[in-house]
Amino acid sequence: MAFLNMFGKEKERPTAATADNRLSLVLSYQRSDIDERKLKQFQVRLIDLCDDFGYDVVGQVEIRPQSRQQDNTTVLNASIPVRLRGNSEDEESAGV
Repeated sequence: MAFLNMFGKEKERPTAATADNRLSLVLSYQRSDIDERKLKQFQVRLIDLCDDFGYDVVGQVEIRPQSRQQDNTTVLNASIPVRLRGNSEDEESAGV
C-alpha cells in the first residue's frame, strides 16, 4: 500500500456503479449483431462525413452498440467531438 501512496494518491477502488457500467458495456457488445470490423468501418465513415461537412474531429470517437430486447434491434450511440473548420485559419491569416 505504501507504494500506491508514493505519489500522494491512493488507488481508488471501483464502485458498484462503475462495475455495473463496465459489465453493461461488455454485455451490450456481446449481444450486438454488429461485429467490431463493421463498427470500425462505421467510425471511419462518420469521421469522413464530419470532414465533408466542414468539421474537424478533435477528440476520441466512441460508438457504443446497445441491444434492445423488446424489439430485437441494436441502437448505435456515437459521441464525436467536433469543431467547425476554418475559424482558426481565418483568425491566423487576419493576424488576430
